[in-house]
Amino acid sequence: MSPEDVAKAHDELKCAITQCLWDFSDKYFKDVTKDDMYQAACIMQSVLCESSSELEYQIARQAPFTTRQLDHICYQIGDWYLMMKPLLEGQHNLGFMKEKLKTMICGD
Repeated sequence: MSPEDVAKAHDELKCAITQCLWDFSDKYFKDVTKDDMYQAACIMQSVLCESSSELEYQIARQAPFTTRQLDHICYQIGDWYLMMKPLLEGQHNLGFMKEKLKTMICGD
């Protein structure tokens, strides 16, 4: 498939899944409380994660991280570094190791 065909297929599937999620929400969570809407969102997220895991199993490899996931991971590494730095300062080259870990996970 050409890059344009891949992008078109991606957009088409995303629209179909989004519509399915809205239909689910409309069917089961009409005129409900904020807590019910949160529960609906949790159900949808859980199903999407389970489906993603099944796909990874079927293709025998994990999908690459999304940009949003990479941002979150890199932020968490930075937060971890700020917590650990005072504890390990002078004992290890923590900053260098943090950057190596970030590169391993997030790329350059």
